[in-house]
Amino acid sequence: MVISAEFLGMLLLITSAAALGLSIVIDVGQISAEKARETMMHRLHDKKKLALTEWKRKTDQKQTDLTALQARLTECTGRRQKALSEIKALEFTKVELVHELGDGDGTAVFWSQLAVQENFGTIERRDVIFSRQIWDYRNVAHVWTPTSEQAFALVRTTFTAKNGVLPTPVLPLALAPSQDGGAGEPA
Repeated sequence: MVISAEFLGMLLLITSAAALGLSIVIDVGQISAEKARETMMHRLHDKKKLALTEWKRKTDQKQTDLTALQARLTECTGRRQKALSEIKALEFTKVELVHELGDGDGTAVFWSQLAVQENFGTIERRDVIFSRQIWDYRNVAHVWTPTSEQAFALVRTTFTAKNGVLPTPVLPLALAPSQDGGAGEPA
């Protein structure tokens, strides 16, 4: 069998067309695969974008909650500090230290409040009666003597200005003011 040039040309043309067609089919397949991959990436991107938006919304909500909780914590801390200071003030007003002087053998009981002088902080430690801390509270003296003059003299000799303590005039215990400011026996 003799192959002619026309036949060979035709065979070459058909082979080239088939190769070109196959090449086009392969390129179209690659392009459609790329398009599918691109579509999938867009979907993934959209999902992540939605997730990011959701996370931003949740973060903003948590930030708002955190700010509210911090404000509440500050408010509670303020209330706690106020309550503690009120408790401390109440302790200072309700605590009363009683110093008893004299003999209790059938004598009358007199009362005197003991206050510290303004220069109490400058008085030497050895001159201060007892500890300085007890004078932060209310101090009173119950004096057991027959007369109020003797009671006042006993209080003045026991608690002197040199010690930084100033006693008030003595009163019968029944007439002594209470811690709340009313008359009657101190609580």
